[in-house]
Amino acid sequence: MEKTKVLIFLNGDLPGRILKKYPMEHCYKICADGAANGLKKLGIIPNIIIGDLDSIKKETAAYFKKKKIEIRKIEEQDTTDFEKCLMYAIENRLNNIVIFGATSRRTDHTLNNFSILKRYYKILDLKIIDKKYDIFFIPQSIEFDYKTGEVVSLMPLPVATKIKTEGLMYALNGEPLEFGVREGTLNISNSDKIKINFEEGDLLLFKKHFL
Repeated sequence: MEKTKVLIFLNGDLPGRILKKYPMEHCYKICADGAANGLKKLGIIPNIIIGDLDSIKKETAAYFKKKKIEIRKIEEQDTTDFEKCLMYAIENRLNNIVIFGATSRRTDHTLNNFSILKRYYKILDLKIIDKKYDIFFIPQSIEFDYKTGEVVSLMPLPVATKIKTEGLMYALNGEPLEFGVREGTLNISNSDKIKINFEEGDLLLFKKHFL
């Protein structure tokens, strides 16, 4: 199942407009606990629902049980429902994972999801999609096509060194970025091709997906 695209749905802001046209027919869909309430409204049927089940509504659970969807309760509280989903993916050799609902009005939840993303991105191929951006930790070198005049943000968590960029208005030429010292947010593309490389650390990229 390694090559199958996997979608993980978290209990944050699910981008309904994007999900309605996202090609998910042949994707394996993992739902974290309370995200099932949103999926029910959107008419999306997951393959499995995982979590401590403190957020899923009774009527939602009954709805998916009637459709014979597995609902797996994991009571331990040392990991979040997001992490439980990632551990399930690892156990079942699932990769190529796109995450919806990772950002929300709860800033603590959003930051915690970025922390979990950092913990697993070297093990799994992970990408968050929200209403505007693809969000993921980049390898030490990346190149991608883009539209000119659009926002690109770089966020070190907590530090990335000797960063070099091409195609951005405010170029980096070997400088470090460090959380709480200097970030690289709200840069602007001045080319249709962006190149970023760095030497050490962890660097979170926000780039528009134009979906």
